[in-house]
Amino acid sequence: MFSCYSGVPCITDCVMAELEKLGMKYRVALRIAKDPRFDRLPCSHKGTYADDCLVQRVTQHKCYIVATVDRDLKRRIRKIPGVPIMYISNHRYNIERMPDDYGAPRL
Repeated sequence: MFSCYSGVPCITDCVMAELEKLGMKYRVALRIAKDPRFDRLPCSHKGTYADDCLVQRVTQHKCYIVATVDRDLKRRIRKIPGVPIMYISNHRYNIERMPDDYGAPRL
């Protein structure tokens, strides 16, 4: 799940499909993802792992903040210059800013 800088949360079709496959353990995440205020981003690929789809999308279009608690996905996203990561820790939202060396805009 990720959101565009416009402030509208977005979710790709493959992430939605993965949440549906994961079942009851992720029912809260699925309910949030099905919120009609979220924009659905269609995926044209076949059989691609959702993480690969997200990494490919943010590599091509660096206008997203990726929201995830998945450690492996966070590690992969950190390698992409200029893509912030949002996650929940201790019941708070956190956004990792990218270091200047990795493409973060200078203020």
